[in-house]
Amino acid sequence: MSQRNGKIPFKFFNVWADHSVFGATVARVWSHKLAEDPMKNIWLKLKKLRPVLKKINAEEFKGISHQIENTRKELRMIQEKLTKRYSDDLLEVEKNTILKLEKWSLIEKSVMKQKSRVKWIQLGDSNTKYISAVLKERSQRKQIVELNSIAGNKLTDTTEIKEEIINFYKGLMGTTAQTLPAINKQVMKTGPVLSHAQQIFLCKEVTDKEIYECLSSIGDDKSPGVDGYNAYFFKKSWNIVRTYLCEAVKNFFATGRLHRSINCTAITLIPKTACPNSGKIFDLLHVLVCFIMYCKDPSSKDSIDHRGHYL
Repeated sequence: MSQRNGKIPFKFFNVWADHSVFGATVARVWSHKLAEDPMKNIWLKLKKLRPVLKKINAEEFKGISHQIENTRKELRMIQEKLTKRYSDDLLEVEKNTILKLEKWSLIEKSVMKQKSRVKWIQLGDSNTKYISAVLKERSQRKQIVELNSIAGNKLTDTTEIKEEIINFYKGLMGTTAQTLPAINKQVMKTGPVLSHAQQIFLCKEVTDKEIYECLSSIGDDKSPGVDGYNAYFFKKSWNIVRTYLCEAVKNFFATGRLHRSINCTAITLIPKTACPNSGKIFDLLHVLVCFIMYCKDPSSKDSIDHRGHYL
């Protein structure tokens, strides 16, 4: 299966946050209350913001490579004129064109870096050739064009591959139990038990500081949630979304209820080997992608809640 098929999903690019109208755009959407439930309110705001950000992208960031190529041609023409006839006006135009070229080059580097999600290396240049190679290789590995079924049949049809994957996960779900065995409290008490002070500590209200620390622990170039927004979006717009985001998180801890759309998890299949099309579904890594509001970077020590050592 190739990700090129079907509608391209929304994805937030970090360069959008540096645009002059980004803050005002987010604030305008966030000023409207769209639902009483705090989590649903955030979900609807993010959904409403997507087409607005797409419009900014189409108007300001479309055709980055084309923009760079045209600016380079423009710069060469200006420099040729300068060699023939020097003037202060031409020198100023050259300066502005160089700044324009640097701007588009930085935008291209940021987008490619985010798409590749490789560890950025300092080679003294923009590394665009290296990143392009990584993107090409990763794009090829993402496509599952052949898969062996559990029964041993080779599948090449996209529909058959999808059905095989869906049936595999359905098989993992098992059956519905009519009754569940109760926990034996006496047995539980024989093991480690929390003190009364520790129990009180765990029940304390989550603070704004804790929420922001968890958000800050997620890398700027980490994969976005199922809605297409990554942690960088929330960091850059924190002054605008802070009140609503903290309210939604605290509401979850108080009520135990999670809005259905936010409680949505996507499963991404990533090949374990260099030849992903020669094995069964077991040869693929199964990575869960969830909404950024309850996602923390497990590779960061700072993301571990200080209450976690009691759990």
